[in-house]
Amino acid sequence: MRYYVAFYRGRGTVADRIVRYATRSPFSHCELIHTDVTPRRGDTVRCVSASGRDKGVRIKEITLTPAKWDIYAVPWAPDDAWDRAVAHVGKPYELWSMVLSQLFNFRRQDRGKWFCSELIAYALGLNMPHAKSPGDLLRDIDDHTDTYKLVLERVAAARRPDTAEEDDEDLSPAT
Repeated sequence: MRYYVAFYRGRGTVADRIVRYATRSPFSHCELIHTDVTPRRGDTVRCVSASGRDKGVRIKEITLTPAKWDIYAVPWAPDDAWDRAVAHVGKPYELWSMVLSQLFNFRRQDRGKWFCSELIAYALGLNMPHAKSPGDLLRDIDDHTDTYKLVLERVAAARRPDTAEEDDEDLSPAT
């Protein structure tokens, strides 16, 4: 099973426009996906997130309409990310702490309430999940994915016997 995050860029409601404006991002919402099959735009997938429309944390089948959703892989996600998010199903939605944290550096949290990117950042084990807008979450996913790929490349290179000798440098301090 692999993890993906779908980011909503559709026109949406007034609340979606407020979130996009306050966070200076094209995205107003996000969903965590855990699946064996790489999701594509147009697919209907099982997601977990916190939603204002659904009044809180919930699991829902969502059709990823091509003009409205962008999908990003999260290859470094911890194995228990889905369980960490699902553990909060039924808890209420919190929009205003996210908007205030973006407009006024409000940086407060209420663990009894969640907004979408906060829940997903928490599930993925990212620092300061309460400070993540959907756009911030995507930047963190991209940064972590770049680092993850770099580490994989370096581990693979270190395991190749023909390059191991080339990588050995004299790391003794200069005198």
